[in-house]
Amino acid sequence: MVGGSVAIVIALAMSRPLPGTNERREEVQRIAVFHPKRMNLPRQWIGYGTVRAIDSADIPARVGASVVEIAAEARPGSTVTAGQFLVQLDDLDFRRALDSATQQIASIESQLVSITVEEDGLFRRMALAKEDAALASSDEVRTRAAVESGAANQRELDRSRQQAIAMERAHLLLQEGFNQLTPRRGALIAQREIQRTQQKTAQTSVDRCRIISPIAGTLQSFELEVGESVMPTQVVARVVNVSSVEIPVRLPGAARGAVQIGDAVKFNVAPNDSRGGVSTVARIEPEDNPIDRTMTVYVEVKQSGDELSRLAPGEFAEATVEARGSIERTVVPRRSVRAERVMQLIDGKIVARSVTVSHAYRGLLEGAGVNDVEWLVLQDLLPDGIAIAVDGSRRISPGTPVQSLDAAIELAPTAAGETPPP
Repeated sequence: MVGGSVAIVIALAMSRPLPGTNERREEVQRIAVFHPKRMNLPRQWIGYGTVRAIDSADIPARVGASVVEIAAEARPGSTVTAGQFLVQLDDLDFRRALDSATQQIASIESQLVSITVEEDGLFRRMALAKEDAALASSDEVRTRAAVESGAANQRELDRSRQQAIAMERAHLLLQEGFNQLTPRRGALIAQREIQRTQQKTAQTSVDRCRIISPIAGTLQSFELEVGESVMPTQVVARVVNVSSVEIPVRLPGAARGAVQIGDAVKFNVAPNDSRGGVSTVARIEPEDNPIDRTMTVYVEVKQSGDELSRLAPGEFAEATVEARGSIERTVVPRRSVRAERVMQLIDGKIVARSVTVSHAYRGLLEGAGVNDVEWLVLQDLLPDGIAIAVDGSRRISPGTPVQSLDAAIELAPTAAGETPPP
């Protein structure tokens, strides 16, 4: 039984059907390649910022009063000119203070004129009193000589002396009155200056009751009504001039030392928005932000009167700053590099080659071989004439035959980051 069982197994094994065999045919993968070029590309720094107007003004009420008149043009969105009337406040109390100060000044001016007249009179009287004192003194001298010679007695000498003293006393009184005119005039002049200050203050308050636009532009906000009371420092309107705007762009702190005033800047507010443009770095902040390690540069933009092409303050913008100075280096598309490696075609096979990226560059490059807009500048130069796979993210098994296609001829233009068709 055992021998028969073994014989049956052997017979079945020898009579089993054999599966059919096919020859394995290796598929050749088609790889789009290009030849890297050496170019002088400046280092780019990408930053972001919010557009703001260079000329803008918050218009405050500088006195406390009630609104009596509002201009017809004082509405949000209206265009105003510099010095244009917007609001009139009640100025009755300030005008009364102005009139009072004016009358006080007129009174003081009259007193000063009176002092001048009095000064002229005292000056003449002093001259006469001085002459009288001189005559009395001469008479006293003659009388004293007569007494000494026996021609006059002592009583006549005493009478002459008394007369000389009286004349001298009258002269001293007039001199004292004349000297008092100077402090009186000084006090009146001081009072006049005080009243003039009050007059100027009242006049300024009257002028401030008429609120005007300090700059030309567009009214951003206006919320007053007739009869409403306003307080000093209360903002009643805001005017924005959008003919000149600036973008404070925050760049990585590593850009300091590379970015300079006058460097070219490309900016846009949306990927497909036509309101982007080109400008230059106008100012650079001297300090870095220690929290996010960024520096701020300012880009000024002059705008035309076309509302469709103007940037609006408050819009978020992206800016690319191109630092001056560059050296010749190898440039490859960003999609060709994966994990710091590129795929090089050698003898019909793909070989991974390590590279070091210096910096990125954004923009179309004429004569580069592909129509990408995202590029990487390598730290080291690659040999001339080598072929690099355009798409570095494709996985190819070792030993798989590949067929190279010239990316500039065989591939249609692709957007940044897209994989070309096989």
